[in-house]
Amino acid sequence: MFIAKTRTALMQTFLIAYLTGILWLRRNPLSLVFSAISPFSLLFVLFIISDGKYLPLSITGSLVMALVGYGLSLGQDISFYKNEYKIQDLFVASPVSPITYMVGLAISQILFGLPALIVLLSLATLFLSSSMFLPLLIITTLLVWGSMSSMGFFLSSHMLHMRNVSQIISFVNVILSILPPVFYSIERLPIELQFASYFVPTTHASLMIQTTMGLPTPKEWSIELGLLVQVSYLVGFVILAKVKAVWRES
Repeated sequence: MFIAKTRTALMQTFLIAYLTGILWLRRNPLSLVFSAISPFSLLFVLFIISDGKYLPLSITGSLVMALVGYGLSLGQDISFYKNEYKIQDLFVASPVSPITYMVGLAISQILFGLPALIVLLSLATLFLSSSMFLPLLIITTLLVWGSMSSMGFFLSSHMLHMRNVSQIISFVNVILSILPPVFYSIERLPIELQFASYFVPTTHASLMIQTTMGLPTPKEWSIELGLLVQVSYLVGFVILAKVKAVWRES
C-alpha cells in the first residue's frame, strides 16, 4: 500500500512539473534567459568592481540568490494558478495532496533556472578546495531550494491578490539574499549583527559554500550548525505548508 501511494504521488508530482514547466518552456524557451538575469547581473557587477578579487564570494552570493529566487517565485506561480487561472481548484478536487502539488510546482520552477544553476554550480565547483566538498555543495543547494520553495508556498497560500504576493516575495527575497552576509564576508558586520545573522538560513548556506571553496569562516560557526539551521528551516516550512497553508477555500 505504501509503495503504491508513493508511486502515485511521484507520478502526480512529475505530471504537475511537466504541465507547468516543460510545456511552458517548449513554447517559451527564452524564459530560461530571463530567469538567469538577476543572479548573473550581480555577479558581473561585483566581478567588475573588485577586478575579480571577490569572485568566489560573488559566485557564492549569486548561487544562493538564484536558489532563493527560484524557490520563492514558486509562491507567485501558485498564486497565479490559484487566483487567475483557478487551476488549483482542479487539484483540490483531485486526490493530489498539497505537498505533492507544491513539490511538482517546485520542480517546474527549478527547470526555468536549471541552465543558470548549472553554470553557477560549475563555477563553484571550479573553486572547490577539495572534491570531497562536492556532496556538501549539492546538499546545501537542495536544502536552500527546498526550504525556500516551502516558504513561498506557505506565504502565497495566505494571500488573495497577485500584487500582494509579488510585493511580499520581493521583500522576503531581499531580506534573505541581499541584506545577510551572502555576497560579502560575515566579518564585515558588527558582532551583534553577526550573531543575529545566524538566525537567517541563507547566512549558513553562504558560509557552507564558502567552506567548500576554502574561504575563512568564523571560529564560532561550524558545518554542523549550518546543516542544523537549514534542515530546521526546511522541516519547519514543510510542516507549515502541510498543516497551515490554505489549500481549500472555505
